[in-house]
Amino acid sequence: MNHVPETSIKRNFVYKSILTVSGYLVAFIIFPYVSRILGVANVGLVSFIDNTVQYFLLFASMGINVLGVREIARVKDDPAARNRVFSNLMGVNLLFTLITLLAYFVIVTLLPELNRYDELFYIGSAKILFTAFLIEWFYTGMEDFRYITLRSVAVKILYVISIFLFVKGPQDYRMYFYLTVAMTVVNSVINLVHARGLVKVDFKEMFNFRYIGQNLTLGIYSVMTSMYLTFNVMYLGLMTGNVQVGYYTTAYKLYTVVVGLFSAFTSVMLPRMSALVSGDQTDRFRRLVTRSFSAMSLFSIPLILCSLVMAPQIVGVLAGPGYEGAVLPMRIIMPAVLFVGIAQVLALQILMPLGKEKVLLAASVAGAVVAVTVNVLTVKTLQCVGSAVVLLCSESVVTMVYVVYIYRNRIVTLPWSELLKNLALSLPSVLVAAACAFLIDNEYISLAAGVVASVGVWAGMVLSFRREALTDIIGLRR
Repeated sequence: MNHVPETSIKRNFVYKSILTVSGYLVAFIIFPYVSRILGVANVGLVSFIDNTVQYFLLFASMGINVLGVREIARVKDDPAARNRVFSNLMGVNLLFTLITLLAYFVIVTLLPELNRYDELFYIGSAKILFTAFLIEWFYTGMEDFRYITLRSVAVKILYVISIFLFVKGPQDYRMYFYLTVAMTVVNSVINLVHARGLVKVDFKEMFNFRYIGQNLTLGIYSVMTSMYLTFNVMYLGLMTGNVQVGYYTTAYKLYTVVVGLFSAFTSVMLPRMSALVSGDQTDRFRRLVTRSFSAMSLFSIPLILCSLVMAPQIVGVLAGPGYEGAVLPMRIIMPAVLFVGIAQVLALQILMPLGKEKVLLAASVAGAVVAVTVNVLTVKTLQCVGSAVVLLCSESVVTMVYVVYIYRNRIVTLPWSELLKNLALSLPSVLVAAACAFLIDNEYISLAAGVVASVGVWAGMVLSFRREALTDIIGLRR
């Protein structure tokens, strides 16, 4: 049996960051091309279909992506226990997937708004089915980030090549969606083949279903969270049209690029924090939480502020003409990066390793209630701007629930002063970005100059005034 070697948090973070950056590069290469070739309406249509598929995928996956990481991390060094837990989790995942697929086909067939795109929705069902075999949670729990990164980067390269070869005009929006679904299929097949050397499936254990309760709890959390993420796009498409979806998803994609780096860090930290909790290493646990919070605020605040200032240039360069309607939604969404950063530290590095799924569920319910309410009140009139308001309001409410719980129960003390220090540290770089945005007419030159100058000024400020904090963050080790 193969074993994954012990690795440092720093090395895992490097691999995960490479994976995240590769996702950015794919987005920066493909999105400007696709947005110009397909047009805002077709981009909106594909986004509407893909987000609807993603919404059903939530019910198929439920809590497996978090539950699987935590449970595999606990038994990764015990081959027999690892086989048993993996089989238990696969059985539960397949059960929810099959039930979801049945409901999916019935709804797509009966609902006119979906049935008119039935060909694409039927192709999308492959994404739901093969995600059950993606088992990314297994590799994350094993902390095999090297394999995850190498495999994913290779598949992404094939995806980029395929987009340029087969997507040539507005009529190729179907091919664009087919290739997007094919990424999931290819990754799943590779993962299954590779996993044979790491784990063995016990078919008797697959029908144990011992994780159904936990999977449901975490799954409801995911579904509630989707009310202001995936469902947000689906509702916007049903209430308005593909053009408004195109504006919103353009703004949202740019937002996810910024959030992605923090997601890389928190996903790396989850298995390690779970191991620390099970090993009763409380002091080490709290130190890592403090460092994570400091890292989040150090990097997120300047990104948010500079993105707000240069939103027209960012949208113009990445999406092209016709997407001006995405600028205001982007400016509304970007402050949510800070709330998401705080929430990811609190949820994935504190509450989840401590087994506080009910707190996550309560927060997600609160966020979902706000999402539904604000959707109903704003989307019909404000359209894509209303969807942006939904996201910001919901993320802020979820974060507040986490903060209140952690302080009431005195779990950890968060270094809030870091937010103010890093805000002050970011102001010079924001002023430089604003000067580039307002003084340079060419949006390409303006954006390039703004990025280089603001990053340079920010780096100088950090090295001058926060070198010790940066060294502490970079020094994260196992």
